[in-house]
Amino acid sequence: MSTFTALSPDTRPLDSQFRMTHTFHLSVGANEPAAGQLESTLKSASARVDKWQILRRGGCYEHSITVGGIGETSARALRKALASLNSEIKVRVEHMLHFDAR
Repeated sequence: MSTFTALSPDTRPLDSQFRMTHTFHLSVGANEPAAGQLESTLKSASARVDKWQILRRGGCYEHSITVGGIGETSARALRKALASLNSEIKVRVEHMLHFDAR
């Protein structure tokens, strides 16, 4: 499993004007006990969970997890780590840049 840093170097130039978040969209089979595994993977990545929604659709759970405090490179590594938890988990990530007017 990969090691992650809370603030990776790829976020430093943006710190003064922008805030980056990432939303991970996961599709997990209803019979898979994934919530605990997902949580421990997020903790090991030092990702700050801003929002976590779970929706049951048919035979699966759809997780929408918005995290902050990591850069694009760390988000891609986290996506790979989440996808490797189980062959049934499908993951895609949205990288979002927010303008912070200070």
